[in-house]
Amino acid sequence: MVSVIDGIKQFYSMALVIFSVVIVTALMFTDNTKMAQDAHPVAALVIMWLGILWMSMVEGGQCSMVGLPPIDRELYKESHPTTYKICSLGHKGNNLDRYLMGRQFMVIFINFTINLC
Repeated sequence: MVSVIDGIKQFYSMALVIFSVVIVTALMFTDNTKMAQDAHPVAALVIMWLGILWMSMVEGGQCSMVGLPPIDRELYKESHPTTYKICSLGHKGNNLDRYLMGRQFMVIFINFTINLC
């Protein structure tokens, strides 16, 4: 069960996220962002949300790739075959280090794209 302090933190965090989304969306629709000026505010809004969703997938993938090496892959071979295949390739040799380096460049690219919106 969530304690009172945790409930307050969650409410406060959600209020800040909603406030930020409203402010950024308002800036887009008043042509105060680069992409909204050059293209259309709706395009900027769609690209921003696609970037945020893409970023969440990139970050989730990174958490999984870094968190799964100590776990025996045979435990999830049958229940999660896609994860098994990805981890078999990603945890071989120095592939994990190379993945993390490429992921970092991807995060920079996504952040700059979101920033343009």
